[in-house]
Amino acid sequence: MNNNGNNRKKDSAKIVWDSKPRRAPNPKDIEFQTAEVVIPNPETAGQLPMSFRDELLGEEELDKQKMNRLIWGDNLLAMHALLNQGYEGKINLIYIDPPFDSKADYSHKIKLSSSVIASEAKQSPDFEITKEPSVIERLAYKDTWAGGTDSYLDMLYPRLQLMKRLLAPDGSIYVHLDWHVGHYVKVMMDEIFGRENFRNEIVVKRIKKNIQERDLVPKLNQAVDSIFFYARTEKHLILPARKKIFRPERWHSFEAAGYRRGMDYELFGFKPSPDNHWRWTKEKAEIAVQEGSLRASRGTGKPEYKIDASEDALRDSLWEDITASDFTTSYETEKKEELLELIIKQSSLKEGDFVADFFSGSGTTISVAEKLNRRWIGCELGKVGIQVARARLVEQKSKPFLIENIGNYQREMIYLGGARIYEMQKIILKLYGAEPMTNRRDLGVRKTEDGTLELVYCGYPDRAVAAHKVEDLAIEAQTLDGAGYKRLVILAWDYEYNYDELLQTRVRAAGNDLKTEIVSRQIPPDIYEYLKQAKSEEDIEQLSDKVKFLEKPYLKLRKPEITGNSVAIGIEKYVLYDFPLGSGKKVDEDREALLHLVKDNFAILIDYWAVDWDYDGLTFKSMWQDLRGLGRKTKVVTTQKEHTFEKNGKHTIAVRVVDIFGNDATATMEVKL
Repeated sequence: MNNNGNNRKKDSAKIVWDSKPRRAPNPKDIEFQTAEVVIPNPETAGQLPMSFRDELLGEEELDKQKMNRLIWGDNLLAMHALLNQGYEGKINLIYIDPPFDSKADYSHKIKLSSSVIASEAKQSPDFEITKEPSVIERLAYKDTWAGGTDSYLDMLYPRLQLMKRLLAPDGSIYVHLDWHVGHYVKVMMDEIFGRENFRNEIVVKRIKKNIQERDLVPKLNQAVDSIFFYARTEKHLILPARKKIFRPERWHSFEAAGYRRGMDYELFGFKPSPDNHWRWTKEKAEIAVQEGSLRASRGTGKPEYKIDASEDALRDSLWEDITASDFTTSYETEKKEELLELIIKQSSLKEGDFVADFFSGSGTTISVAEKLNRRWIGCELGKVGIQVARARLVEQKSKPFLIENIGNYQREMIYLGGARIYEMQKIILKLYGAEPMTNRRDLGVRKTEDGTLELVYCGYPDRAVAAHKVEDLAIEAQTLDGAGYKRLVILAWDYEYNYDELLQTRVRAAGNDLKTEIVSRQIPPDIYEYLKQAKSEEDIEQLSDKVKFLEKPYLKLRKPEITGNSVAIGIEKYVLYDFPLGSGKKVDEDREALLHLVKDNFAILIDYWAVDWDYDGLTFKSMWQDLRGLGRKTKVVTTQKEHTFEKNGKHTIAVRVVDIFGNDATATMEVKL
């Protein structure tokens, strides 16, 4: 009874904060868009899972449900999409390493090794540049939350609710945190998963800091991380591992807790305490005495038994022999593969189990899951993480997997923010410095510093800008408003596949009929954060200097060289018009140095490029890849590749390039053998 005489509810304690979400948001019609089918080992190209699109005609299509998936985008939306696709109750194990609310700066450092840098460059062999994360990536890397811990809990609470729905009845979840917010999340997980389903707080080592700057300090150095382990239901059982540890021969008390009938006989003149018992039966004890493995203690005279020397011991919740972090990929929050191998083997007991990591970072979880022959899903908000994870999987020659975007991603982010698309277009035009037209919500006019008036088009977040649309706009621009406009600026969330080549083809075909200069720019992925801040004209004016609309990278392929059935292709040019390095004197110096290096060898910019030798116009299948590498094992990629086709005829070859900053560009060519 409580003080008011009412019945008390058992285990009713919950964590409460002012902005606690009452329910998870529920965006509609979220789908995945396949950006790439990665085939690290060409020998497995024929092993892609297929299903009939039309059984009557015998037409087949790629069965994406049976493939491992690496998803770029907000994991809240990704989990909704997975639930819509029937993944509820299907995942056997979830491990997440969410940001720790540590206010740490996880800007991505890009190191150009001595083999990359031209000998005449001024920089030393360890020349390093820093890519500042965008606002959207800051959610993944910087742990900077406007509302402090409340904002952090706002982020994590609905995501854990969705993870619970995705877990199988015999599944489990491991949440890796540290002292900053772990105690809050523990209470939150008790509420979501049930206090009765809490299994362990596993403690792992951090990198030790043996530094003391002064005699008196406010606190001890932090030595450990915590991993909260919960089962979905009582059905989950684990297989504890053993750890290597030498323990010498030793003697231990023969008395064990709890009364057991017939196990309280007299031994060496003693009987066990009233509530205890001897460990073995009388017959077994007599044999042990004869063998010398049971004796009277030399100190007390009471029975004690011998424990032989051992090389290992059953692992408990103290994993002091494992360090949580690793540094093989130069990714700031990389976790050790040994840690994930232990977790997966412990809670995912058979090959083919589904393992998921919705804060996948550098891809350690999915890399280990692949090695252990588990199915996997990884989701990461930062493009750098996607690049690193893809490189790891390619290097280990994994089975084919998907890289996917969240369909209508930008639209969903705007939806979550409560904005409307036409309002968003108006604000984006103003952030670019253009005055929106009164009769066309997607067009605006901007006056440049030299007095030139340019027509500005703002694309729609749920569709890619197509070359034919731009051609139509360019033709319209020539006569619009009477005098027309000499320059057309395109602001797009995304561009159609092979946009550059298609647009150039159309411009050449139009000849003198199309005189409008066309500039294609990218709307930054963090724009929705600025949209939320743009409440007034004053806000927009202050923010306009902060938003950068970068020109789209340009990719040009060499003319193919054909010899019989062999085709040699190459990258003739890759142009990146600006580097997202931030601002400041040091940054300006880095930018100049990088420009100098790129002038001599544009391949320095390329992190990864891949070729689809028979592009079907729908799904890019990377049948061959070259990559810059990870950590200290970096190199300059080759810019050419030869391939021998088995069949004559017409083939469409597609090339995709991803640069060190996460930008990508694609081009295609046709060859006839």
